[in-house]
Formats: sequence, structure tokens, C-alpha cells
Amino acid sequence: MNRRSDHALRESISTLERLLLTAHSADTILERSLEEVARLLDAEQGYAFEVQPSEGATVSWNMVAYGEREDNFILKPSASASSTLPQSLLFQFRSGRMSYGEGGLPPEHAQPLAAAPVHNYLCIPLADMRNLYGVLYLSNLRTPVTQADVERLRPFVTAACCLLRASWAKALKNRPVDQALTNKPLPPSLDKLFNSLFDGVLLVDAQNTILRANRAAAETLRTPLSQLAGLSVSNFVDSTIMSHLQGTGQLLGAESDQPGATIRGVSLVPSSGSKRLADIRIFPCGFWGDDCRGIVINDISEQVRSAAEYRDSQQRLRALTTLAPVGILQLDRNWECSYVNDTWCDYVGMTADEMMGVGWVNAIHQLDCDRFLEQVRRKATGHGRYSGDVRFQTPLGEVRWASVSACMLYDETGALDGLLMTQSDITDYLRKEQRLREIAEHDQLTGLANRTCFHSRLTSALEESERYGAVALMFIDLDNFKHINDTLGHDAGDELLIQVARRLQEQIRKVDTIARVGGDEFTVILTHLSNQTAVKMVAEKLLRALSEPFELANRNIYVTCSIGISVVNEMTDRKQFLKQADIALYKAKESGRNQYRFYTSELNRDAHMMMSIRESVKARIEEDFHLVFQPQYNARSGDVIGLEALVRWRHETEPNISPSVFIRLIEESGLICEFSSWLFAETIRLSEQWKTHLKQGCKISINLSERQFLSDELMADLSVMPAKHGLQAAWFALEIREKALLANPERAAKLLESLSHDGFEIYLDNFGAGYSALMHLQTMPVHGIKIDRAFTAELAGNKQNERVAKALLNMAEALELKVIAEGIESDEVSHWLLRHQCPLQQGYLYSEALEPDDVSGILAACNSHL
Repeated sequence: MNRRSDHALRESISTLERLLLTAHSADTILERSLEEVARLLDAEQGYAFEVQPSEGATVSWNMVAYGEREDNFILKPSASASSTLPQSLLFQFRSGRMSYGEGGLPPEHAQPLAAAPVHNYLCIPLADMRNLYGVLYLSNLRTPVTQADVERLRPFVTAACCLLRASWAKALKNRPVDQALTNKPLPPSLDKLFNSLFDGVLLVDAQNTILRANRAAAETLRTPLSQLAGLSVSNFVDSTIMSHLQGTGQLLGAESDQPGATIRGVSLVPSSGSKRLADIRIFPCGFWGDDCRGIVINDISEQVRSAAEYRDSQQRLRALTTLAPVGILQLDRNWECSYVNDTWCDYVGMTADEMMGVGWVNAIHQLDCDRFLEQVRRKATGHGRYSGDVRFQTPLGEVRWASVSACMLYDETGALDGLLMTQSDITDYLRKEQRLREIAEHDQLTGLANRTCFHSRLTSALEESERYGAVALMFIDLDNFKHINDTLGHDAGDELLIQVARRLQEQIRKVDTIARVGGDEFTVILTHLSNQTAVKMVAEKLLRALSEPFELANRNIYVTCSIGISVVNEMTDRKQFLKQADIALYKAKESGRNQYRFYTSELNRDAHMMMSIRESVKARIEEDFHLVFQPQYNARSGDVIGLEALVRWRHETEPNISPSVFIRLIEESGLICEFSSWLFAETIRLSEQWKTHLKQGCKISINLSERQFLSDELMADLSVMPAKHGLQAAWFALEIREKALLANPERAAKLLESLSHDGFEIYLDNFGAGYSALMHLQTMPVHGIKIDRAFTAELAGNKQNERVAKALLNMAEALELKVIAEGIESDEVSHWLLRHQCPLQQGYLYSEALEPDDVSGILAACNSHL
């Protein structure tokens, strides 16, 4: 939502800003902030901490507010508890970075004892460039926090920090100076030592008010000793330094965060006299309480002046001697050129007069100018020197690369006095390096990025995802590319890959990456994404781009592709990211190709299940799989007329996985032949114990999947297995779904003829569920049909289903086919089928699937016969 149209946010900010009209303490501001942000995000509970102004490495915080949602979010009384803010959180809070997540708070975060269990949370530091003022916690939000929520709250956080900063400033300003401390005498011996020190020493309180000063400090600050007590250090020190001597900010320029840290080159502004430079060192001093600190002032003005003169002469000497063979350019404190040598002028194609003043900037390439000047200002002024590569462009348009080094020049006070730069030509070197890099990082056939470059850019994209937005990874695989190589040859295949690469590259942005990582395998990295819709649009564009024909060997060739997509919003493991996209690609191929699929947790579950399936079939087939049998009844006589063999898989984490799921996974794993051999053998082996009932007409039904049915090897094994165990094929019925017949009707007809000739009865399973056609019942040796459970479940009371069921039964009667109705779970459905001459039924109304040991009892009790 646009912030201008976010009326709830604007109302909350206005409510908060009205506190400016009257003076409020920091804890009141934090309470109001907690109420407003909890209302905005609909949080169940929340609490606020106030950070106490202090310096050094230790920072304390105090819980000042706690609230819960009833009808509205209401603040509750809570015990105030002060503690030390963990160092592990301090850097994050000072940076102002909000954190959120699912589940409980990380252990280092604080949580009230009375708070409810945390299901999700949002942590909001209230910090600006100077100080950390407080921290708000929200938990158990109605909807999980997203990055959009974080961005939405930033104006609110800015307003809250503004109020807290004003409150802190007023509290510190109004705090009275403890006159007892300023008048408290030092012991005589300590006072003598104190005033004998060469360095100036100030003893100050928490508000940086001077409690005591020695003679050296009075001389450095050009102020009478008797007048220093009661003055603020801000009278003599620049405001930038003062902002780091109070609040929770660390000392600017300090060499460490331990007591005794030093601030180098501080400008002092005495009450009279010229500006002075000094090194300031802060140390704890508990002589007048815990808030008392000492400030040691080491006047370095003369040292800086002497050093500046020496450095100036040395720098100029080096410029005239050792740096002469390279380009030399000197700038004054206004960044205007004051000197340039002939080498630099020749390199950029300009005269010395043209380079003077700001003319030297015109030689920098326009694409590098802003970046180069910004880096030089930032690095040179911060560290005293700079080095980097930059492009120059001559007035004639020739572009050349140079390696540029720069160092700062200072005057006697230590202030910036100018800059000295040198440059050397690296154009030829970079051209060779770029060519070698292109060879190393690009695919020689298509010109796209290769596998090495792809992995490097993917790592960079993931590292920047938290800052720049979501990253999407696409795995693209051409469908049936091997067929083109086999029919048209590898030269045509290579030409096709070149054309495919060109089309794919035309569909993505320049900031994105497309790579060829294998024979016909491509990858795309999409960055700076705001939502998943953009990824869908790119995927659809890629599919459309490949839908147009390709011209190869004077022929129009049509190619499709499958795309697997994975999207992440933050830094994640690269290998896991690749695996997710690969799983999604596999799903796209499995779903029929020429489409895209996004990675989901369900796909990952299938992948792990596939691994477990492989392990079970290869190593523990006897332990992990077992058979159960569901009886089939004659509803009129109550006799058992058959048993359907059903396989079950004992999975550790999900014990109730449907056979339709794990049989599909076994087929996809390529282990269906090995599994089926065990399944057929085990079914027939267990059937031996029911031989008496089989002779009386009870049949054992075995389900055949499409791949099982179309395997000549499996069908040959099945034909001979009954005889090996002293059984007859006529005692078994094979249930085949009509989809298996559609793949290759002629071959299916021959297989059915062979199985029927061996004695097996053939049933069309799941009849009425979608594929059924009268043609197969007329032309193939089918002995019966099984009406699908999805059809019978909605039979009673459904006039449309009743009419269709009557038609099916009449058709089966006309074709002299047996009919078994599956999924019978109610007396109403059973009686309807009996009234319409369908007594053969199967379902939970009669019996659930039984273990083999329980089947014999059922058979004996029913005295089954046909």
C-alpha cells in the first residue's frame, strides 16, 4: 500500500506527533508508540524497553510498558526490570534493523515472565544516527510479518525517534548541576599531583559538566581555572564530538570501545585565542560517583604544525622525483587542479591549462565520474588515501583505463589542504584480462554464462537478497532434445541450442543472468523481485518464446521446455536452493512438460519420499512392504466371492501413505519391475493357504498399474507364477485401469488375449471415473468391470448418478460382464444396488482390508462359494 493512502499509518503518526505539543517523558512516548504500532499490526501482546543514556561498552535497558489485546490493545501494569542490553543485540539495535520470525523469540531477546507463548514476533529498535532510545516488541500478530510491513513502519519509527530525541535533550538540559560535587575538595596530595600533570585533565559528570579541572587544562582551553567548574565541555569541543560523548553512541574515531579509548585530532575552541588540536582520552573515574568520568587533553597543535611542514616537503619531493614517470595531478582544498604533469596531460589528450581548476574532471568518463569522485572523497578523507581503477576519455572519444592512487595533504592545523593523485595506464592489461575472463566464464557455443559464472552470480545474488529483494532461480530443460540430435544430427542440435539461447536472452532483463549449465540445460537468475507474479510473467514469456518454430536444415522444428522455479527472500544455502529448483523442474516434466512449476514443501516431501521408496525397495522390501486383503461379497448370500490384494508401505514419518502415491513414486524411480516381482510372488505365496476356497470359486484380485501391465517381462513372470505354487491362473483376477489400455491399444489387446488364454479373469478397474469407452468392452477380452468408489459414494439420492448407474448395469448385462461395485459404505447404497441386480459388492460396510492371518477366519465363517 502506498504510504500516502495508508490512512491507519498516517493517523498513528499524527497521534504520536501530537505529543510534541506538551512535554512528555521518554517512557510515556514509548507507551504511546507501543499502543499505536500494536494497533496497526493487530498484535496480541507487546512490551517496550527504554535504553538508558550511557557511554562505553555497557548499555542498560529498562522495561517501561507491557500490553495485551482484549477488545483493544490495553497497557497492563508491569514490574519495571532493568538489565544490561546483550552485546550481541547492541549492533543490530543501533543500526535500526527490524527483525521478525515465526516461533519463539531468539534466546538473547528479553521477554516478560507474564507473557503468553510466542508464535511469531517483530522487534522494532527506535534508533537514529546518534542514539538508541528504546526497543518495541510485538508478538502473536494476527498475520505473519513480511518485509512490506517493515517498510510500512519506517515513517512511524522516524517520528518516534524524533520525539525521543527531543525528550532526551530536554531531560539532559534541565538536569541541575550537583554543586556539592563541583565544590568537593580533593585530598591535598592528590590535588598537588592533579595540578602537576602536563596534560590537561577534566573531571565531568554524566551530562559532560566540568566538576574539576587542572592547570594544564585551563591553559589549553584559555580559561581561568576558577571559571571552568560548572561549564559544559560543549563550550570547547565541536558538536560532532559532543554527540558521541553522551547517549548510547560510541566514541567517534575511538581506537577501541574499552575504557581509555582515544579520539584523535579533536578541534578545541578556547574562549580566547586560536583553534587548537588535541587528542582526547576518556577514562572512568568513580571519585564522585559512578557517573564521574575523566577527560585527558593532549595538546598536539605544535606537533601537527611541524608534521604538516615536514610532510608537505616530503610529498612534493616524492612527486618531483619518484612519481615523475607516471601521471601526477595535485588538487587544492577546493578540489581544483593546481598542478599536473605532462604524462597525465598526454594520457587524457588535454593541455595543462585545460586541466586547471575543475577542468581535470572533464577527462573522467561520464559513466565513472560520479562514482570515482564519491569514492575519492569518502576514502581519502576518511583514511588519508585512495586507490582504484577508473576510465578516462579523450576529447576525440578514445576510452582508456588507468589505475589511480591518491593521498591527502594537510596544513599545519591538520585540516585538509589538498590531494595528490597519480595514474598509470592499464588499458591493455584489462583488455587481456577481460578476454580471459570471458573465455573462463562463458559458454563457447551459445555465449551465455557457463556453470562456473552461474554459481558465482547465484552466490552474489543470494548474499544481496536481504537488501535488494527476492531472488528467483529457474531450471530450464528442453523437452525431448535427444530426439533432435538423433534424427537431425549434432550440428543441427548445436544450432538449435544457439537459437534457443538467443530467444531466452531476449526475454530477460540485463540485470538478470542466463546460463547454459549442461547439454540442453539452461538456468536463469532473476533478482530485485518484489513479488512472485513477476516470476510467473517471465516464465510464461520464456514458454511463449520457444513455442514459435525454429528453422533447422530447411525445416520448421517445434521445441518445448519445462521450467522449475524456486524463490527465496533472504540469504539461503546455495546447494539447497539449487536442489529446490531441480525438484520443481522434475515436477514440471512429470506433469506433462511444456510448463513451469514452483517449488513447494510438498514437492520436497515427494523428493524425500522418493529416497525412502528407493531404500525400501532395494534394501528392505520384505520389512517395509506387506499385503492386506479386502473381501468382496455377494450381498444377497453373504458369501465371500473374492479377495483384493492391497499393498501397504510402512513409512517412518507418514504411516498412512496411499498406495496410489507410493506406487507412482516406485514407477518414477525405475524400480517397478523389481517391486512387482516381489508383489506378484508374495500375493501368490499367501494365496496357497486359501487353496480350498479358491477351488470353490473365490478369486484373488491383483491390481496392475500402467507400467506393470506394459512390461512384457512382468507379464511373462505373472503367467508362470501360479503354477510354481500349485495354483491355477483361473483362481486370479487382474484389475487394470482403462488408462493402461489407451497408451497402446493394439499391444494391450494382445497382452489381454495372452493373459485371458492363461486363465486369468480381466476386470476394468475404476470404471466410470473418466476414461471408460464402450469400444474397449467390445473389442478386448474383459470379463467384468469394477464401478469406481467415487461414483458409488454419491449414488444414493443423486438422480443423475442413479440414471447413469442403471445404464452401466444394463450395458454390463447386455455384454455379459460381471460387475463389482467398490467403496460401499452405507446400507442405502447397498440396497439400491441389490434392487438393480448388482449383488457383488466391496467396501467398509462389509469389511476393511484384513491381515492375511485374519482372512482364513472370514472365509471359513462365510463358507464362500459362487
